[in-house]
Amino acid sequence: MIMIMVSNAEIEKLFGWKKGKAGVYAGRNILPNPVQVLSCGRLWNLEDILFTAAERGWEVNQEALREIHKSVVQSTPDTKEVLQAEINSMRNHLRSLQDEIEKKQKNHQDLDDASKALERQVEQQRAKLVFMQNEVAERETKVDRLRDEEKRLDEWITVKRNGVIKDNKN
Repeated sequence: MIMIMVSNAEIEKLFGWKKGKAGVYAGRNILPNPVQVLSCGRLWNLEDILFTAAERGWEVNQEALREIHKSVVQSTPDTKEVLQAEINSMRNHLRSLQDEIEKKQKNHQDLDDASKALERQVEQQRAKLVFMQNEVAERETKVDRLRDEEKRLDEWITVKRNGVIKDNKN
């Protein structure tokens, strides 16, 4: 297996980044650990970079990827078949990673759908609660009115009794 090495410049071309972004990402440990650090800079295994890209959902500039492969093939003409097999292997690996990402995205979508369904149920329960609170408030108002009326009736009965008692005494 041939390891294709890339520097900051190739990484930046692969993802269409501005100059210096790969170094920033390396410093923040967003990129995988470099395979080698030379006085001219860090070198990464292209496969590691593509794996990270697939994990993070970064879009790979296919033309830049072809240029990297082309430069490797041109610099080692006697291993074209080996490199082509490696390229095919990497493409297959990328496809499997993309499939895995799609599965994870589907799982996330399923979780989002379940979450939305639960949110709808919570909203329905809240609406029922508000309805019940309004019902309770209405009934409390009716009870208060009935108590007021009962109090008036008690007062009226007391007044009538007192009037009757006074009439009987006379």
